[in-house]
Amino acid sequence: MRYVLGAVFAAGVAILTGAGISGYSRSVADIGCNSLEVRFEGGEPFLDAQDILELMEEQYGVFVGQRIRDISLSRVERILDASGPIRRSEAWMTGDGILHVSVWQREPLLRFTDGRDGFYIDAEGTLFPLVPMHQAAVPVVYGPRPAEEEAWPSTVEQTVAYLRANDFAADSLQCNAGGELTLIGAQGEQILLGRPGRIGVQVPLLGCYYERIAPVRPGYKSINLKYNNQIICRKDI
Repeated sequence: MRYVLGAVFAAGVAILTGAGISGYSRSVADIGCNSLEVRFEGGEPFLDAQDILELMEEQYGVFVGQRIRDISLSRVERILDASGPIRRSEAWMTGDGILHVSVWQREPLLRFTDGRDGFYIDAEGTLFPLVPMHQAAVPVVYGPRPAEEEAWPSTVEQTVAYLRANDFAADSLQCNAGGELTLIGAQGEQILLGRPGRIGVQVPLLGCYYERIAPVRPGYKSINLKYNNQIICRKDI
């Protein structure tokens, strides 16, 4: 956070850090806040300036009309940073009475949904709720999250990242209550991966299926890679 006091109100421009502005021009400190200016610095566009304004009004309360000296920038930042889609924020005041905030939004890698609720995971392994106003164009895992398994979403994200890094489309997966994954192939085929964590040995098997088996024996609806060094294909599921 920082206070920026313009030359119109004081000699030069002063940039102060900390929670207060004691020792500086009383006239500047007594200026009332007249507006909020929001700048987005990157990330997925989950929230817009109106969302930030509504969040401030709901959780901070009235700030327009308050004196500069009475606005807690650290509190503003804590409120914004506690919002799931926001990775970090910075707030500062200028001598013209404008409260400025810069917002860095999160960049999700994967979306999980059970049809009612859900969440995203980003590159830092942070989970945050879905945002009704915006849906990120990322791969989706459909199904329930296994109970009491904190590391499971991160392991799933690593699985999807490994598949995509090896040129396999991984836009849609399904999971069951036991945490087993099924990848939905381009033709609707179900690729049974089982519990995440073995994708390094499964990718070569998947490559073998598409390069050697599918071209000469098409039509399989289920490709089971759950067992060591085995490809079990079925046309009926």
